[in-house]
Amino acid sequence: MSRLERGRPAAPFQILAEADVAEIQRLRAVYPDDRSAILPALWILYDHEGIVTTPGMEELARAMDLPPAMIQAVASFYTMFLFKPHGRYVVEMCTNLPCLLCGAGKVMRRFEERLGIRAGQTTPDDLVTLLEVECIGACGGAPAAQINHTFFENLTKDEVDRLVEDMRAARLDLHRLATGKLQAQDQELVDLNLPGAYHLPLPRDGAAGPVVDMVKGANASINEADKPSQDRGRR
Repeated sequence: MSRLERGRPAAPFQILAEADVAEIQRLRAVYPDDRSAILPALWILYDHEGIVTTPGMEELARAMDLPPAMIQAVASFYTMFLFKPHGRYVVEMCTNLPCLLCGAGKVMRRFEERLGIRAGQTTPDDLVTLLEVECIGACGGAPAAQINHTFFENLTKDEVDRLVEDMRAARLDLHRLATGKLQAQDQELVDLNLPGAYHLPLPRDGAAGPVVDMVKGANASINEADKPSQDRGRR
């Protein structure tokens, strides 16, 4: 049985700090239905972990006095929450129709060429993860991307070159995301048959802990052959 399927333990919080729990309680009081605080509470957890893990969702559920499955349902719906370790910079390139018509395919290929990776992969030095995403709400600045949740619009090949060089030289002044690499060494990771959980492969050395399919349970993890392809092909 998955840890998400068990009753909530009474152990002290290990991931969330006391101040975090207090802030979550404050957020719950803001909304008429305190379940509306799940999304901002997930960001508190995400800032700590850099990824969404099973223990993290368990603690958040305890803090909100909700079933763990309710936290998982929200976290798995939004592709901005990653379940696997990633680079210090996460480049999310929009390839939805408006951006595609404005040249997003060429911009994506430029990112792949300059980084030496394909969409859905992380550079060998764990610096950059490149993702292909759906609409990010920046159609007026197409083609557009987000890097660590900061928008970059009207992208060109030259702009991609500059961004890649700035990331490599640590000149890009952005909020640095926790990569989730340490958490993956000893925490239970999540494997879910939805695109949000498949944005990133497992660490190159594999996950230290079990990888749980939260739909079927821990004893029915999804086989590699059954997973959707992370290679969507070139445009």
